[in-house]
Amino acid sequence: MEKGISVSNLMELYLETIQSCGTYLLHEEREIIEYQIFEEFDIGVFSFLHEDNLTILREAKLINDTIMASSLILRNKVIKLQCGDKWNVDGVRNSSEWREVLELTDEIKVMLELKTRS
Repeated sequence: MEKGISVSNLMELYLETIQSCGTYLLHEEREIIEYQIFEEFDIGVFSFLHEDNLTILREAKLINDTIMASSLILRNKVIKLQCGDKWNVDGVRNSSEWREVLELTDEIKVMLELKTRS
């Protein structure tokens, strides 16, 4: 039997990914944005916002259908940005596409908080 990451570790990594992005970054220094978005968030988006991993979290009842759907939308938006000319700090600060990503990440954080309270 193949040994993989535990569900609790997967959830921790998912949460770390979500926490590494958000509108709070608009007030941060360039180096912080670069690290949070282009290192931490970028890696996590591909791994921990992948549909297979989100399904595991949903089946474990750690996230719900709405959080899963929003996370998949977020992942797709980020992948689109990676292919364009806004994959840089100026894009993060100034483009409407990045604003959507930052705001959606904030919305997911709120949904996760409400989920943990229920």
